[in-house]
This record gives sequence, structure tokens and C-alpha cells, in this order.
Amino acid sequence: MPVKAVSEQERVDWRTVKDAEIRYIVGLLRKRDLDGITDLGIDEVSEKKGHRYLTLVTDTVKRRVIWVGRGRDRAVLKKFFRWFGKKRTRRIKCVVIDMHDPYELEIRKQCPRAALIYDHFHVIKPLSLAIDNIRRRQQNEMPPEGRRYLKHSRYLLLRPREDLSTKQRVRLKDLFAVNATLSTAYLLKEDLRGVFRRQDPKQARAELRDWKRRVRESNIPELLEYVKMLNRRRFGIQNFLKHRKTNGLSEGFNNVVKTIKKNAYGFHDSQYFRLKILRKCGKLGEASIDRD
Repeated sequence: MPVKAVSEQERVDWRTVKDAEIRYIVGLLRKRDLDGITDLGIDEVSEKKGHRYLTLVTDTVKRRVIWVGRGRDRAVLKKFFRWFGKKRTRRIKCVVIDMHDPYELEIRKQCPRAALIYDHFHVIKPLSLAIDNIRRRQQNEMPPEGRRYLKHSRYLLLRPREDLSTKQRVRLKDLFAVNATLSTAYLLKEDLRGVFRRQDPKQARAELRDWKRRVRESNIPELLEYVKMLNRRRFGIQNFLKHRKTNGLSEGFNNVVKTIKKNAYGFHDSQYFRLKILRKCGKLGEASIDRD
């Protein structure tokens, strides 16, 4: 039940209710078992408007948030590892992140033996941006009579093929008939999605090499730049193909955090907000289930 509702129901000042909940959550946190954690997921969630973020660290095996810190820079992860301790850090085998450089730098320093894995969603995301840039360039370069085929095509080009209706697929076919560049770019985008779905690491690596070759043959500038990024990030991508671990759990927790924030009362107190996240997402025991 939200703090405000408890305050009104019990006729107690809301600050008293809040302080009682803080003591309760802190007590539950002290009883947690954090030993034996081997796999971490690290992601950020918006705390407030204006690019203020919280970093969530999750135990991806037990599917729980274990730590919340303010910010998304290298310093915030340094605080986490200091809190987590050297002994526990040495046991970490895998860490999944979203290609955020400050996270990567600190992870490589603190647990250099761990496999650093890029979440495949964040690897694909820049490709969608490249496809959209290709669309814009082609629209500017096409003669006026051909531009009508590209009008309102952004959604069609970025959406996965399996999610398109029959009518939308027909429209894409018409678009590709007048613009070979977009046709090639779209097929390459869909093929790369297939590469990341492969369960056999050896097959996935071979298909990725072939995909890069096809991009070079296409000579599409935006895709060539994307391949450069893949090459710079190759180790984190190869680790994904090997371990098949994602940050989907963290993304799910982000949605829970948004709900907590939506129902917030008194969360101008950042520490209280972080404790509420740990209570809701930290698997602190049956008594800790928040029924907001």
C-alpha cells in the first residue's frame, strides 16, 4: 500500500510511515545472501527528467536487483564494486551491459577475467538508426515522383518483418521495387537479426563474418560505418554469441521502476526511491512484497 494511503488510513503523519518502511527495508537488506553471485546485468533507468539516471545491478541467475546507485558514469560502478567486495567480485564470470563505455572501463578493471557481454538489443539499435539515415538520404536524392513511395515508410523499415501485416509487406515490396538501396539495407538488417538468434556460436560467428562481407559489397556508407562499430566492439559481441546472455531482465526491472515512480509519494528523497526499488525487485522475502 502506498505511503500516503497508509498515512491516511492510520491517521499518522506520512513521514512517520516512510521512516518505518525505511527501517523495515534496511532490516531485510541486512539478511540478504550475496555470496555465490556469478552473473551480473548492469543497466540504467531514468530517475528524473533532465538526464538523471540510476544504475541497476542485477543478479541474473537469481533474477533480482542487488544494488542501485545514482548516475551512470564510471564512478557509480566503482562504488558498487567497493560495496560488493573483492572476494565476491573475483567470482564474477559474466557481466552484461549495453555498450556504455564508462561501465565497460570499470568492469574490465575490477573483474578482468569475466566475460563482458553486449546485450544484442543494444547492438541492433544503432543499425536501426543507420537504416533510418539511409531512408532520409534516399528520400532527398530521389526525384519528386519517386518520393511518394518513401512517405511514412520509417515504421515499415524499422519494424521486424514478422510483425508486418500482409498489406504492409506489399507496400514494402513496392518501395523496394523503386529503391534498391533500401531493399538491400532492409534485407541486411533482417539477416543480422537472424544471426543474433543463432544458438550455435560457431555458425553465428561464420554468418556474422559473411554479413560484414555483404555490407562491404553493398558499399552503403551508413552500413559501412555500422560495421566499423561492430569491429570495435567485437569482443563483447562474440561473448554474446558464445554465452547467449541478455539484459532482458534489467529491462523488465526498468518497467517496474517506472511503475514505482508513477505511484511515488515522497520520492524526492532519492535514497528512499532506491530502497523502494530494492524492496520491489530485490527478492527480499515474502514479507517484503510491496502491494502498491
